[in-house]
Amino acid sequence: MANLIRQTTELALHIVRPYVTPDSTVIDATCGNGHDTLALAQMNPAKLYAFDIQEDAIRTTTALLEANGYSKSIAERRIILRCAAHEEMRKYVSSPVNAVLFNLGYLPGGDKEITTKAASTLIAVQAAMELLETDGVICITMYSGHDAGKEEKAALLNFAETLDAKLWHTAYISMPNQKHNPPEILFITRKA
Repeated sequence: MANLIRQTTELALHIVRPYVTPDSTVIDATCGNGHDTLALAQMNPAKLYAFDIQEDAIRTTTALLEANGYSKSIAERRIILRCAAHEEMRKYVSSPVNAVLFNLGYLPGGDKEITTKAASTLIAVQAAMELLETDGVICITMYSGHDAGKEEKAALLNFAETLDAKLWHTAYISMPNQKHNPPEILFITRKA
């Protein structure tokens, strides 16, 4: 097993995995190059939605899924890929969801000027919270190594602190001894 503490995205997926069952609906709110979408598909949920604002990300994710045997799932619409902003997820998803994954920042290998932003990400997280089943999880991997990421992280942590403790649990994972702004994870779970 890989050292999960060293591999932030692997840790996030490891924690999300028990929330995904064959009856689950899950969302990859920022599919990027498709690695998280593929990992979620391999967990075999009933329905998987993947969003990104960049056509290149949707094409790359689709190709990765097809290369790994998910063409039929895409054709049968068990996996639905949408070129849409994450804050628009409620336009496309109406059923309750068990897990929502956000991997923020910019598309690796893409234009670093196109990045998630605090304002739209907060709207997206609130939309995910509205869709989330009791005992479901929202997992947000944050990158503060660029200006937009710093703002986004601060806004998300401030937002998490305001959530009603009777309705929500939050957890924040940071790597305090690592330099160069390593990724950090925020989890939000619905209690009731």
